[in-house]
Amino acid sequence: MRAQINRSRRNRRLILISVVIVVAAMIVVGAYYLSTLSTGGSSLIGKQVSNSDYQALYQASQTGYSNLNQTLMTKVHSINGTPYASGGKPLVVYIGADYCPFCAFQRWPLVMALMRFGNFTSLTYMESSPSDSYANSPTFSFYGSTYTSKYIAFQGFELVARDESTPLASLPSNYTGPFQQYGGSSYPFINIADRYVVSGAFYFPDQLDSKNWTQIIQLLSSNNVLSNEVITSANAITAAICKVAPNAPSSVCGNISISTLSGALVAYHPAGGLATQVTTELVSPFAGETTHSTAKALIENLARTT
Repeated sequence: MRAQINRSRRNRRLILISVVIVVAAMIVVGAYYLSTLSTGGSSLIGKQVSNSDYQALYQASQTGYSNLNQTLMTKVHSINGTPYASGGKPLVVYIGADYCPFCAFQRWPLVMALMRFGNFTSLTYMESSPSDSYANSPTFSFYGSTYTSKYIAFQGFELVARDESTPLASLPSNYTGPFQQYGGSSYPFINIADRYVVSGAFYFPDQLDSKNWTQIIQLLSSNNVLSNEVITSANAITAAICKVAPNAPSSVCGNISISTLSGALVAYHPAGGLATQVTTELVSPFAGETTHSTAKALIENLARTT
């Protein structure tokens, strides 16, 4: 009889613990959606990308290999870190924030590059902050998403929500060092197996303005400024991934254009070496604190002198 009473008490405790866990999870998820919706924007924010948009973006990612911009490779820097791996596969790490407008641009080519090696689940629609520069830029969020691939692993960290204050994730300590050293703790930052890093966005997000996700995806399949910027950036990321993924599909890494870009990768330069690194949301390790306007001026000046 006593044993039966004890079992009954244990079962009640287990049920109570389960209820507490479920409620806590609902509170976290609810807080996230409130943080995205309370600042206005599209009703799609925080919702899973539709199958039609996902498939159209996937199809766009499988083309455009011949669209090259070798000068972008000056923003992909070789470093000598301890190789990142997960499940025996080279690991790509993204660090950003939902509110960040430069992250808004950078996610488009990153998603397209990663689609060439695997697939996302639960990728969601997102817009950058309505109160920052390049407000409400359409993009995606890696928060709550998963990525599967036979060739590489991916971990995307969105540290802060669209409201610019709600924390979403904590960065593991082993990723903090390179993020600080090579990225100046600025968003966005891509670390490709701790062998190549990209600090800042390849381009400014102005071409995303006044467009929705479906319109942007449609533009990626035609010849225009936006598609050129996104696809050349995706090819640059793809080239760096191919350098660390020896088992990657030859249909991707064996492409002559990707091989050409891989050969253009350059070594990392310390402070003062590359003005192109200042297209970040926060602070650049190369030029100190940089506003969006001064960053744009530096990039335009660099373009005139190269």
